[in-house]
Amino acid sequence: MSAQQHLLYERVARQVEAQIATGTLRAGDRIPSVRSMSRTARVSISTVVQAYMHLENTGLIEARPQSGFYVRRVDREVAAQPRPKIVRSLRPTSVAAEVLDICREALTRSDIVPLNGAFTSPALYPNGRLNNLLREVLRKHPFHAGELIPPPGDAELRRQIAKRMALAGTPTDPAHVVITGGAMDAVTLTLQTLCEPGDTVLVESPTYFGLLQAIEHQRLKVVEVPNHPGSGIDVDAVRSLAKSTRLAAAVLMPNFNNPTGALTSDDAKRDIVAALTAYEVPIIEDDIYGDLHFTSARPSSMRAFDEAGLVISCGSVSKTIALSYRIGWAVSPQFHAAISRAKFFSSVACPTLQQRVLARYYASGGYDRYLRRMRAMLGANAQKFMDAVMRYFPSGTRVGRPAGGMVIWVELPRSVDGTELFDSALASRIGIAPGMVFSAKADYRNYIRLSCGLPWTPTIERAIEKLGRLVSDLARAAAA
Repeated sequence: MSAQQHLLYERVARQVEAQIATGTLRAGDRIPSVRSMSRTARVSISTVVQAYMHLENTGLIEARPQSGFYVRRVDREVAAQPRPKIVRSLRPTSVAAEVLDICREALTRSDIVPLNGAFTSPALYPNGRLNNLLREVLRKHPFHAGELIPPPGDAELRRQIAKRMALAGTPTDPAHVVITGGAMDAVTLTLQTLCEPGDTVLVESPTYFGLLQAIEHQRLKVVEVPNHPGSGIDVDAVRSLAKSTRLAAAVLMPNFNNPTGALTSDDAKRDIVAALTAYEVPIIEDDIYGDLHFTSARPSSMRAFDEAGLVISCGSVSKTIALSYRIGWAVSPQFHAAISRAKFFSSVACPTLQQRVLARYYASGGYDRYLRRMRAMLGANAQKFMDAVMRYFPSGTRVGRPAGGMVIWVELPRSVDGTELFDSALASRIGIAPGMVFSAKADYRNYIRLSCGLPWTPTIERAIEKLGRLVSDLARAAAA
């Protein structure tokens, strides 16, 4: 098979995988016939056959004689999506530090099946290409260890990031890009720029526990709005809080929320930006997962709907290119100078070598081709994880259907405490993230988050099967 044919069949396979991962095609559904897909995708029949054979080999579809191809059935019908929590109070609350410390030790362990971290295997990153570029940089800049690039950061890297931002519907001036030490550094610096201790920040519920940690460290308070696993951020709740509460900022993850994996629609993004802009509330957009969509097109950034310059977009290469490089960015036409100053006073600068390597990587091409492979793997993995949870977990379990990213949100039967499951799983050398750490009020006690970023292996399937038995044991003990 030629390289061109290989790329074509991969494209067809990814299209079907994305429809399965997002629930557009469900277990038992007939997928388009070979001839129909050939016409729709404008590829040859042999290319479609190769794509369908690949999907059949991975277990996503099955051939039925004289009938066609169908999405493979699992042991049970597709589980319902996890339910969002109802906000109990609009009163701002301080984040309890003890809620946030529970996962730290487990993240450092190397003797467990790591379903507790939102990352993928180091082997899947473009290591060979990065290493070659690193050698090129060292030849050109042999004194790199003594060279410092002060904020806002390497000019070529900022130009490349601005070009990438245009793909999310937000043409960007490179002068408005500030290089940071990862996305969390970008969010933290922006919070420092916008807020004073005691201020109130709007966040989603659930949301990434590292964000809650940063808010607690800066002695800020939070109010929460629901993030619905199927549809994303609750627009009406945002409107209500913007009207009733004095907010210093909002920190939102509209593209593939961690932990729900939900995608907020463009219409909802537009309405959220309008609601918060009406009260002059800056929006810190954590868009770290934006490139990891399971559908054909990258979702828009909130900055695409920002006419007042109040949206600050934060991103990173940690989930897509190199976890250990710790390079991210904050993009804002209004606040970039203040964020740049905050970066200088907090840590002077970001590593020079990594910035120059990444600038060359983006400029050299191949990133989008690499991303297509990464997204195809993550989308197929997500489906396998959902299938396995539905197969092995007891009745009453609800499973999220992420639209992108690398995590699965699971609602356990009501009687099962996710923290108890966390402890039992660790004793069995399996890492998970208990739901309570994703809320400032320690909600989601019968929820867990699983990583689907690692390549699917028999070891991972056995770990999920074991988790299912542990959930069943806890449910039986609660009923006794």
